[in-house]
Amino acid sequence: MNASMHAFRIRPALLPESSSSVTLESVPTEVSHARRAHTKSRRGCDYCKLRRKKCDERKPICTLCGNKGVECVYNKNKLPRQSNRDTAVSNTPTVQLCLWPGPRAPAVLTSNTSEVAYTKYDLYLIDHFVKRAAQYFELPEMSGIYSVKALNLAKQYPYLMHAMIALAACHLQHVGIDAGCYRLPEAFHCQMATRGLRNAVVSIKGVMQSDAVLTTSMLLNSITFCAADYREDEASANGEPRWEWLRIQIGITDLLYRTKPFHPESMWLPMFISQHQLRITELPQNDLDIRLAAFCNITFNSTGQNNRYFEFWEQLAPVLTRTPGIQYIRWYINAVGGIDHLFIGLLEKRDTRALLLFAHWAGMMCCIRTWWSDRRVRTACLKVCQILNTVLVGRDRELLVRPAEACGFAL
Repeated sequence: MNASMHAFRIRPALLPESSSSVTLESVPTEVSHARRAHTKSRRGCDYCKLRRKKCDERKPICTLCGNKGVECVYNKNKLPRQSNRDTAVSNTPTVQLCLWPGPRAPAVLTSNTSEVAYTKYDLYLIDHFVKRAAQYFELPEMSGIYSVKALNLAKQYPYLMHAMIALAACHLQHVGIDAGCYRLPEAFHCQMATRGLRNAVVSIKGVMQSDAVLTTSMLLNSITFCAADYREDEASANGEPRWEWLRIQIGITDLLYRTKPFHPESMWLPMFISQHQLRITELPQNDLDIRLAAFCNITFNSTGQNNRYFEFWEQLAPVLTRTPGIQYIRWYINAVGGIDHLFIGLLEKRDTRALLLFAHWAGMMCCIRTWWSDRRVRTACLKVCQILNTVLVGRDRELLVRPAEACGFAL
């Protein structure tokens, strides 16, 4: 197997028990056969070197990087050619266990040379994604998409691998492990994934690249959703909710439209199909859908064109009348599809109707209590309830009871 793919393998017992340095020698590799000596250019880009592909050295972007949609970087600092494998290994950076993860940690799954430099901790994050983090985003009808199909896809599209590692680091900050240790890996890989995705969406060619783009976008959306940090807490302390994260969530709508020609062959086809097959069997428990419709001036003649609240209300209506629960999580997630930039503009202007609809959505999400959503939706719901508590009067205040109870706001 190509040595450049070793960094993407998943092996058990990735965490070493000792505090000794880790080098490539400590990671099992397959026996390589002697290769016939030949001359080749050393001026190719880093990506072609990493993949052991012949680079046509076109600048600023070579043909392979252009087709793959990845960043094309030519290493300006030429390294001397290594005479043998031992010399290459001797120059491979080593990592002390006490230094990772942390500010002095090396870049994960990256290298400035033609050799692949990595550590067991890099594999640990990938392994954690596959075995732990991914399971929170898979449904029965889509089992194995992240842990098997997406992992294979990530071997060809580095920005997807970066997104997986970033989400694993994000998850580790929510499971009782020292959060500060994983902030740097999350930030670094999130940045690399975002940069690669930005280049890839310029020209999407083929179903594999389409799947890589969609999967990366989904993972980055998840990170943005769950990463409510201290900076947002400080901003919200002034009474103003932050809505940038919501704008990022609705950004995937454009990607779904652009990749639609590839959906029939996509690994996400079960998800696309199941969205049209969602059914609710529980009987209605209240009339919140009717009361909120009246509050938002929604009638039988309302459409998305003549009423800005209609599309979001229409997505929420089926679950508003049911007891919130994890069984409706697909409905809650799909409801975000009823939000557009105009609606977010209303939220930013403190529009009472828009805020109340959002509060009910956030209140239902609070009942899920999952690591990736709880802090975000609870914080947002609390801030919105604080605003609405000062403007709703009379019977309209009764519409605030359910979201207030869900997030713990005292009316």
